[in-house]
Amino acid sequence: MWLFTPNMRKLEKSNDIKGLEKCLESKKSSVRYSAFVALSGLSNLSPEVMNKLKGMLKDSDRRVKTIATLKFAALGDKSVSDGLLEIMNDGTTDEKIDLLQIISSRGKTEDNSILQVILIGMIDKKETVRIKAIKTAAISRSSSLVPKLGELLLASHHKERLIAAETLSIIGGDESFDYLLGLLADAHPDVQDAAKAYLEKSDNLYVRKTLNDAVFMQLIKNMNGKEPIRERTAYSIGVEKIRAGLPLLYRACNDKYKGVRIQALKSIALFKNQNSVEVVEKLLSDKFHEVRIEALNALEMIGGPRAMKAVELSLTDSSSDVSARAKQILGLQ
Repeated sequence: MWLFTPNMRKLEKSNDIKGLEKCLESKKSSVRYSAFVALSGLSNLSPEVMNKLKGMLKDSDRRVKTIATLKFAALGDKSVSDGLLEIMNDGTTDEKIDLLQIISSRGKTEDNSILQVILIGMIDKKETVRIKAIKTAAISRSSSLVPKLGELLLASHHKERLIAAETLSIIGGDESFDYLLGLLADAHPDVQDAAKAYLEKSDNLYVRKTLNDAVFMQLIKNMNGKEPIRERTAYSIGVEKIRAGLPLLYRACNDKYKGVRIQALKSIALFKNQNSVEVVEKLLSDKFHEVRIEALNALEMIGGPRAMKAVELSLTDSSSDVSARAKQILGLQ
């Protein structure tokens, strides 16, 4: 081993693969990092060299380990799945962006580990990462990401809502259209216009009919009214079984008034739609125990394995009334 830091540029320029390999064993992490970057940029490497590069996935230095993970992720190596999650959870902003770019280059995917990375990215603290993750979701075209994208339609910044809406329109499907219909009630006119434009491009007959339905348009207006009007509207949608109003009920589940949230849950339950489970499940962590109990009631009415699995989350609720209701639904008392 050299007594001094080797001249990486010279080794790389002279295509000294043996010298670069030796650098992978350096005690200095900066040397190992530079050697990896230099070697990984070369083509037609022997299996032996590739194995040495792959060994860097277990390097003690986080930076070296990360660059190795990104390299093998780009090569489509599925054995680095855990490393991808580590980068998205603990990496730098640039590393997260690089990872999402690699995932984007793959195109459509239903790989669970990749989708999990995208999901984590969509709730990152940094706006740049969140936006990149949302755009990556569009490229993946995975319908399993739709519920989380639906949540992002409630993001505080309208720019994120716009990008989430575009992604939903690209993924398509009935559930995506439901969320976009609900977005017509957004407070920002640009978001409303975007949602309407995406919906108008759809060849879905139900969507086209809804856009021209005077009753639905009145519901949207009412859902932007004062608290009593919003609560009565949520009630009417359920009692009158106005299917087009279901997306508006989803948005009402995030209303600042608990009375509106409770009524939205009661009406959602009447439709018994399996796609509602993830929306209702979020309210199992509402600060008011009355809302949490109503969420359990809704899940019981919706039924099915997904709903019952969600109910299990409330078995350890801080409120004895909530936990008792969960046990009752699950037949544990």
